[in-house]
Amino acid sequence: MMLLFEIKKVLSKPLNKAALLILAAVLTIGSLLTIRDVHYIDADGNSSTGISAARHLQKEKNQYEGYLTEKVLKQVIQENAALNSSAGAQSDDIQEKNKTAAKGQGFADIREMINLAFGELDNYDYCRIDSVSEDEAGSLYKQRIAGLKNYLNRDDVKDAFPPDEKEWLISKYESLDTPLYYAYADGWKALMDSQYLPTLLMITVLIIGFLVSGIFSDEFAWKADSIFFSAKLGRGKAILSKMGAGFVITTVLYWSAVLLFGFIVLAVLGFGGGDCAVQTGVSNWNSIYNITYFQDYLISTFGGYIGSLFIATLAMLVSAKTHSTVFAITIPFILTCIPPFVGRLEAFARIMNLFPDQLLSINKNLEDFSLYHIGGNIFGGVSVIIPLYLILFCLVFPVLFVVYRRTQVK
Repeated sequence: MMLLFEIKKVLSKPLNKAALLILAAVLTIGSLLTIRDVHYIDADGNSSTGISAARHLQKEKNQYEGYLTEKVLKQVIQENAALNSSAGAQSDDIQEKNKTAAKGQGFADIREMINLAFGELDNYDYCRIDSVSEDEAGSLYKQRIAGLKNYLNRDDVKDAFPPDEKEWLISKYESLDTPLYYAYADGWKALMDSQYLPTLLMITVLIIGFLVSGIFSDEFAWKADSIFFSAKLGRGKAILSKMGAGFVITTVLYWSAVLLFGFIVLAVLGFGGGDCAVQTGVSNWNSIYNITYFQDYLISTFGGYIGSLFIATLAMLVSAKTHSTVFAITIPFILTCIPPFVGRLEAFARIMNLFPDQLLSINKNLEDFSLYHIGGNIFGGVSVIIPLYLILFCLVFPVLFVVYRRTQVK
C-alpha cells in the first residue's frame, strides 16, 4: 500500500501528468518519422513511404533472400552494370532516372555492401561498385578484412592502436560468419540504424528523471519531513517504498516507451530480417560486434534500461541528500545532454565514451573502435559500459536508503 501511495503521489502532480503527455507525443512523432524513413520508388518514378513502401520493398528485396555467395554478388554486379548502361540512367530527365533507380531497389543493400567492401573504410564511394569486376565479387569478405588492415596501417591511424589491439580488431572481423545471410530487414534497420531510438531513450530518461526527482525531496518542500521521519515506519519501510516507487516508475515507463515504439515500427515495416547480421546494413558494415539485428535490439534496449536506472537513482540520491527537487532534475540533463558536446573535444573523447549517455545510443556505437584493457583482455566499449553501470547501479541504490535514513530533522 505504501508503494502504491508513493507512485500515486508522483503521478498525481499536474506537471508530471504533462510530462507523460509530452513523452506520448514524442513516442508518436518518433514512430511516424521512423516509418517515413523507408522509401520506395514505383515503376513510374514516384516515391512513397510507410506501410505501402515497406510492402513493395519486401517483395523486391526478398528476391535476393539467402546467403550472399559469389554467385549472388556476381549477379548484382551484372544487374547494376545493366542499369548503368540503360537509356534511363543516361537520361537527363529526373523522372527517367527515378524509373531506372526503381529497378535496382531489390539489390540496393547488396550494392552498398559491395561499395563498402571495396572502398576505403572511412571514405564511402557510392559508385565504387561500377569499377568492381565480376571476378572480384567472390573476394568481398576478404576485402572487408583487407580494408580494415589498410586502415590500421595508414600513417594517420597506425599509432592510434597498439599491436595487440590491431590483432584483436582483425580477429573480430575474421570471426564474422560468412557468407552473410540476407533478407528484407528494413523494419529493423529503420528501428536500429536511425537516430530516433537514441533520441527517444534520451527524452524518456529526462522525463523519468523529472518524475522521480521529487520523490525524496517533496517531504521537505511540503514541510512534512518532521512527521515523516518521526512516524513508526518513517526510517524503514517508508523509505523502501520511495525507493520502490522510483524503481517501478523507471522500469514501467522505460519499457512501455521502448516496447511500444519497437512494436509500432516493426508492425508497420515488418518483423522479418531480425536474424540478419547487422553488417548487412550500411550503418554497421564495419561493426566489430558480430550480432544480428534482434540481438542489437536486445543489447541496445537493455543497455538503455541500465542507463535509465543509474541516472534516475543518481537523481533520487541528489534529491535525498540536498532536499532539492530542482537540483535533482539537473542530473539527468547533465548526464545525457552535455557529454555528447564535450566528447567532440579530442582530449575528452575517450573518457566520454564511458559516460552513461552512451548507454542510450548503443545501436549507434557498433562501429566504434574504442577498446579497453581489463585483466589482460581487450574489450569493446559496448562490452564494458553495460556491466560497468549495472555494477554502479547496484552500489548506488542501497546508498540511497542509507543517505535518506540518516536525514536530520531540523
